Amino acid sequence: MERGKEQGMVVSRLMPQQNPLELLQVKFKEVEDGFRAWLAKQSMPLEAEVVTATSAAQGAAIGAFMGTLTNDVSSSLPTPPQASLNPQAIASFQQAQALSGGPLIQARNFAVMTGVNAGISCVMKRLRGKEDVQSSMVAAFGSGALF
Repeated sequence: MERGKEQGMVVSRLMPQQNPLELLQVKFKEVEDGFRAWLAKQSMPLEAEVVTATSAAQGAAIGAFMGTLTNDVSSSLPTPPQASLNPQAIASFQQAQALSGGPLIQARNFAVMTGVNAGISCVMKRLRGKEDVQSSMVAAFGSGALF
């Protein structure tokens, strides 16, 4: 009986218990590194397309989550009388209505912003050969202008 206990202790010393979350993180990191290595070998248009699509999907997921946390305030905003406001005020009001909404509207908004930002950033990085503040500024300006 004592001998069986000793063998069990030897086995537990050889194979330590690993945290399943750590194993999942390691596996995810390996897949991510492999994907990034594959993506770096592709042409610039394909890389920009893949980066834009994946970032848009991530942005849509984040936007949908954020939309579920906030109430739909677009229904609570009154419709302004068109004759009494100047065009700048109307444009500002329409922009506020576009930023409010339920999960689907927020998902769309986040998808557009993150997708375009990542795509422009990817192209700038590939064209300039470096990732710096200027590339980020161009990407932010481009995504804001497109939105």
